[in-house]
Amino acid sequence: MNRRGPWPVIGRYVALLALMIFLLVPALWLLYSSLRPNNVIFGPPVLDFSNLTLDNFRWAMSERGLGMGQLLSNSFMICLMTVALTTVFACLAGYGLVRYRGAGAKIAIVGLLIAQMIQGPMIMVPWYKIASALDLLNTREVLVLIYQTLTLPAAVWLMASFFRAIPVELEEAASIDGASRFRTMRSVILPLALPGVAAVALYAFILAWNDYQYALILTSSKFSKTVQIGIAQVMDSMGSTNWGGIMAGGVLAIIPAVIMFALVQKTLVQGLSAGAVKG
Repeated sequence: MNRRGPWPVIGRYVALLALMIFLLVPALWLLYSSLRPNNVIFGPPVLDFSNLTLDNFRWAMSERGLGMGQLLSNSFMICLMTVALTTVFACLAGYGLVRYRGAGAKIAIVGLLIAQMIQGPMIMVPWYKIASALDLLNTREVLVLIYQTLTLPAAVWLMASFFRAIPVELEEAASIDGASRFRTMRSVILPLALPGVAAVALYAFILAWNDYQYALILTSSKFSKTVQIGIAQVMDSMGSTNWGGIMAGGVLAIIPAVIMFALVQKTLVQGLSAGAVKG
């Protein structure tokens, strides 16, 4: 029995509770404010559930408001393509770096490090000129391609670490049984590296979903703008700001990321647990 009594455990739970309150209260207040009329949003911070309304969400979804339907569709398609390409390329490149040693692998590692360091505003103008020359401005595809330069360096490193932990003897046994390299990768390696695939997918989705700077510079049309750009432009352009509608848009923008995490969190937790008990 702990001689210090239950106080250390109570202290840890109190600290955890305080952290949860600090992180969750802003999100819960965003949800609460999105359900209140505009004329009371900036009133005294009291809980009053008597006048809750869905008008802000109707405005956010309508074409004369935020038009969140089109914005969510654009963002979702961009994120889906980004996740698909990132996971495929990261798995292939990570596996190649681990299993095929040589001068080419070392050059690839150096290239990944350089690509991770050179990002953001310093290469914004070259990206814009390339997209303009290829007639890709105001398209979803240009964002998907650029997001690969953001996601792949870290994703390849992550998948390489997972593949490195898988014994090569499993691949040799599959080869002896007549399995091709592709079948070994699909049936033996990837199932064992599934937590890494889930982590890469979540990382790529969150990065693409939250991006603002590239979407701001490279897209402006209705059929290519993302959620972040749509909400920001409404805040800047409308005379009388509908803060309730904007908060409703913020709630709608958070939901896909929460759903994505809920879908992969079981796989992530299983991977972390497996790594913790591996002896």
